[in-house]
Amino acid sequence: MTSRLLLVALLMTPVAFACKPKIPPATGDETRSAAGEIVPGITTDDKVSAKWDAVDWKRFAVNTPTPATVNVYWDNPGVKARITVRDMFGGPVAEMDHAVDAPRDTMSGLSLREGTYFLEIEAKGGSSVYTVELFLGDPEAGGSYGVPRPE
Repeated sequence: MTSRLLLVALLMTPVAFACKPKIPPATGDETRSAAGEIVPGITTDDKVSAKWDAVDWKRFAVNTPTPATVNVYWDNPGVKARITVRDMFGGPVAEMDHAVDAPRDTMSGLSLREGTYFLEIEAKGGSSVYTVELFLGDPEAGGSYGVPRPE
């Protein structure tokens, strides 16, 4: 009887390991405290996937009150996603749902005070590589922080 139980246990061991769910590796920016820094005027690429990496966090600092524009370009415009700008306490400043099949989403006319801000990009369906572009300052003045360019 003991040998039969041992035999059954040995035969079931590979089945138990084969059925183990695959856990995706952490990408490092799943939480607000681990947000990657984005620099105004410089593009940043990443990927979100509703199944494996549903939320990405990015952070940026504002030194003086300024208007801001955030562009998000999607490699897969069919992804279902939400983009939220949050203040240093996590409160939403602005949010929008990705316009499905649009290659770019733009959040413009944001009025930001001095402080740290977070960009939360959440995949609700599908996956896509995306590029974030942040501009601080008056777009008419040029530059990424509202400093006029010399003519």
